[in-house]
Amino acid sequence: MGLENTTKLIYLSISAGKICRRVHQPTENSISRTNKNGVIVHEEYYDRISGTIKDIRTRNHIEYGRFWEVCMEDKGTLYLLQFKYSSGYASSFLKAIKNADLCKPLTLIPYSKEENGRTKTTLFINQNGQVLKHYYTKVNPNGMPTFRKVKVKGIDQWDDSDTMEFLERMVDTDIKPLLYNNGAVQPHSYSDLTQDTLSF
Repeated sequence: MGLENTTKLIYLSISAGKICRRVHQPTENSISRTNKNGVIVHEEYYDRISGTIKDIRTRNHIEYGRFWEVCMEDKGTLYLLQFKYSSGYASSFLKAIKNADLCKPLTLIPYSKEENGRTKTTLFINQNGQVLKHYYTKVNPNGMPTFRKVKVKGIDQWDDSDTMEFLERMVDTDIKPLLYNNGAVQPHSYSDLTQDTLSF
């Protein structure tokens, strides 16, 4: 194939309203904990991440389920931010992304808080010093379907499957073509999802 440079790819996730980066050894800024598999992991936490979006896609993990992956570039380094497919982080990000200028850098800011015994999460998109408003809202859904109430084992629950599938199609048809015209990283550049690349 000839000579080529390897682009550094840093895996990130979102945990409790923070950007989380797992590191192999303890650092000055890392926090150590024991995960659910009994393994001690070391993680650094950040309030936000900035850069230019290069790709957005979904991937499946055999144990942890489906994820969104947002690849961002800043000063020659690629960051791959992962968050659950059906989550407050995903919903808020996808509802606002159509209002972003994808040719310019932006900042992603996760947020989490406890409200009436439940955890509420969101992912703000900040660009040019302003938080972007949602393109899809309850007042102006712009074709986005609403949640459906379904009964699971006799208990009513809200199902967001139609909403998330609509937003995924929107990414494929409206967002990715803009990114690929902007010098996107092609899918073969990614490594497989492993325990080392997930913060669980």
